Formats: sequence, structure tokens, C-alpha cells
Amino acid sequence: MAAERYIAGIYNYCDYWCERCPFTRRCRNFVSGRAEQRQFRSGDVGSLPDADATNAAFWDTLAEQIREVSIFGKSEPEMHDIAASGRDAADGPDDPWLAREETRRKEQLCHPLVLLSRDYMRQVHQWLKAADGDMKAVARSLLEDAGNRFVTDDVEENAREIGEMIEVVAWYHTLIPAKLGRAVNGLLERDGDEGAVPVIIAQSRHSDANGSGKIALVGIERSIAAWLKLRAILPAKEDMILAMCSLLDRMRRRIRIDLPDSVTFRRPGFDGEDVGLFD
Repeated sequence: MAAERYIAGIYNYCDYWCERCPFTRRCRNFVSGRAEQRQFRSGDVGSLPDADATNAAFWDTLAEQIREVSIFGKSEPEMHDIAASGRDAADGPDDPWLAREETRRKEQLCHPLVLLSRDYMRQVHQWLKAADGDMKAVARSLLEDAGNRFVTDDVEENAREIGEMIEVVAWYHTLIPAKLGRAVNGLLERDGDEGAVPVIIAQSRHSDANGSGKIALVGIERSIAAWLKLRAILPAKEDMILAMCSLLDRMRRRIRIDLPDSVTFRRPGFDGEDVGLFD
């Protein structure tokens, strides 16, 4: 029963919005506790625990760190250090490898999906900073309606829905670029692999890219729905809102071109429990 309690890999392709997730009881990451994760992220997740390795606590702590690495990954400098550690120091820097990495990094930054998502993130960030006056005007109008006995709308529910739509936009405007950056990086790494052995690695990276693309698609769909609801609330901002939706739609169409398999990718738990390479 214990082995069936958790859905393997469910946290790899979620939106990290645990408060709204119906699978928290089946997510090992959530059950372990967010506070514990923050503690590990602030430390060195690449080092071994201090406890005695013959103690169960050692392996429990190690398991937590392994999950941290699998979810949040290594930073780019750390990955370079790992790659460099496999070479003799006397060999000096691997110039061809460094050149390939630099080329791939530039290709990632110039990829249309990365550019579109960063442009969207920037525009939403600016709007969130500047929209206070507009939203307070809406709030005052709702307060006036609440005191008007001739208004039949559920004003309280309207206020809650507005807050929810803003929360959705704010949540996903940073998640989408992060996921698309990971997806593009996986595509570029896969395309750069050569030889028979890296075929398995390339397949794994391709699958991970599709999974990252899938959660980006989920965020895009939810963001468009939120913007369209806000459009009815803020008619004066219709042009801006439609521009945001247009950016999101361009990303959605581009994902279907560059990551066509992301549309049918089955996220563990959310789209059924098929987990493929990540089981």
C-alpha cells in the first residue's frame, strides 16, 4: 500500500501551486513539507548528509536531497563543475565542450519560445505594478454595488473571482518562461547528442522537454481564460489585454510546432499515471 500511495514523478510536471492541487496527498514532495525543501535549497544539495550512513536518518535525508536535485536541478555553473570534474586538472579546459555549451546557451536565449515568454513576463510584470489604480476603481464600484439593493449580482463572489483571475495571471507569468526555457534547453541538448549510447539520454531529454512544454501549455490556457474574464471587468484595458492574449496564443502555436508531442504528453497523475521514462 505504501508503494502505491505516491504517484512517481508527479512533481516534475506540475505548476507548484499546491494550494490548488487535488493530488497533494499523493505527492511525496508535498508530504515532505515545503519548509524542509526551503532548508535544503538554502544549503548545499550536492553534499552528503552529516548523519551516520548506517542510520536510517542518513538515507531519509539523502532521499530528500535527491528529490530536490530532480525537481529544481543544478544551476548552470554547478553543472559545468560536474562536467569538469570528470577530466584531469592537468588537461586544462575542454575548449570544444565550452564552445558547444556557449553556442547552445546563445541558441536557447534566441529561441522564439524563450523570447516570447520573456516578453510576456516583462509586460505582465509591468502591468501588475501599474494596475493598482485601475483595480481599486473596480473595488470602489463593487462596494457601491454592495450597498445598492437593486443590484442582483453576487458582488462578493465577483470580488473573489477578480482576485482569483489576477492571482492566476501573476502565478503563471513567471512559471511559463521557466518551463519553456527548460523545454528549449532539453531540445537543444537532445539535438547535440551523438553516438549510440546518448540515444537513451536524448530520448529522456526529449520526454522532459515535452513534459515542460505541456505544463507551459496548461499555464498559457489558464492565463488566457483569466485575461478574458478580466477584459469584461476592465473594458478600458481591452487593447492591452488582447495584446497579452495574442502573445500567449503565439507561444501556444509555437509550442505545437517545436514540441508537437507536448500536447499529448501524459503528466503523472494529472493526465493519468503513465510515466514512461520517469517511472
